[in-house]
Amino acid sequence: MTDAVFDSLAQKINKFNTQVNKHCEGQSLNPFSGSFQGDSRSPSPRPRFSKEEYGRPVAGSETERRGKKAHTHICREILELCTVIHDMGQYQAKHKAADDDDEEEHDGTIIVSFGELFQLYTKISDKVVGLLIAAKKKGLVYFEPEILFQRRDDNVLIALLKPMDEIKRILTDQAPSIAPSISVNGGSK
Repeated sequence: MTDAVFDSLAQKINKFNTQVNKHCEGQSLNPFSGSFQGDSRSPSPRPRFSKEEYGRPVAGSETERRGKKAHTHICREILELCTVIHDMGQYQAKHKAADDDDEEEHDGTIIVSFGELFQLYTKISDKVVGLLIAAKKKGLVYFEPEILFQRRDDNVLIALLKPMDEIKRILTDQAPSIAPSISVNGGSK
């Protein structure tokens, strides 16, 4: 064999050994690996994370970029769902005393039944239940059960808790890149 082949092979072996050493070092810091070097009585060699960093991907990594992109996509879909509820729902009437005049007033809350929403929105997206749960966690909609099922919960009312302008502001604050896709007249582009 020639010297060039040996040099190339030696470089590959060195590169492999470098990777092995880096992996072993990482495993010695991982408390869930069999190679963990820490002791419960002594300070652990584990890296410390702030509350903001814990459970988050490394800043600037591809994982962080994908997570931000997914978050933006979900915010956009929640906005679309809230727009559909706003457009197809009806205003909730205020309860009035008997001596009030006959004019009906609304309290600003828009409601729609789950059955109606499910029939319309499944033509748009098959994730209607998951989006409703996400919107409920953000305080944008309210419905009584923890999860909704087709047919069983068709009569459950879903209330839009905030005006559309406020919903747009909340979601745009959480995912600024959805702002260009929001038109001025109320709907999504």
